[in-house]
Amino acid sequence: MKKILINGYLGQMGRSVNDAIENSDAHEAIFYVDLNSKITSNCSNDFEKISSKVIDEIDCIIDFTNSNGFIQSALFAMKNNIPYVSGSTGYSSDNLEKIKDMQSKNKVGVALCSNFSTGAILLAHLGKIASKYYEYAELIESHHEKKLDAPSGTAISIANTVSQENKVFQKVRSEVNKIKNTRGSDEAGVTIHSLRLPGVIAKHELIFGASGENLSITHNSSDRKSFMPGVLLAVDYVIKNNDFVVGLEKILGL
Repeated sequence: MKKILINGYLGQMGRSVNDAIENSDAHEAIFYVDLNSKITSNCSNDFEKISSKVIDEIDCIIDFTNSNGFIQSALFAMKNNIPYVSGSTGYSSDNLEKIKDMQSKNKVGVALCSNFSTGAILLAHLGKIASKYYEYAELIESHHEKKLDAPSGTAISIANTVSQENKVFQKVRSEVNKIKNTRGSDEAGVTIHSLRLPGVIAKHELIFGASGENLSITHNSSDRKSFMPGVLLAVDYVIKNNDFVVGLEKILGL
């Protein structure tokens, strides 16, 4: 059994991860960390309060928190040579470089994935293929009203994927902008529009345009269970490999 520490276990994704591990024959959650947790024999609100005995047992840390939680858990993992998987977003490039530097020195497996859904990864992959044949592209991403960052890390990843290899999409600039930012932002190479409202988990729609036609590729996660096979796949990967991986697509071989 692969023994797991879950960081952010009181959050919605953390609870889903715990459920997935409980239903797994190959994984076991042995410790939990959350800022709002009470301190018990298997829970803590601070990584510094975890005993060395527990640290020695952990095979992998799974993190679903925020930028601060990511930094704390990643530094803890690198310091103790523990394989690490995170779905947190919003951290800075400086934070990322710091973790990369520690990983290269300690040679421990790391997977940072903005989305663990196979469908979302396939959307980006298919979009990259389609991008060769279109000069216009825009992206609409929708998430629940409690999501802190915008646009989503997945949306940025999709935009970067379809616009890579110096692909430059045509930008439609409205001559009259009655409301600021109505046309979204194109800093990631594709114009992105963010929606935040109840009743949504995660939805991404990539739309290509050409004279007389549109090609729309949509992925919708209606339940957080859709992310769990990818999470456990990433856990198995970082335990076996000492790579630094950004994006589930590399683990899937795309």
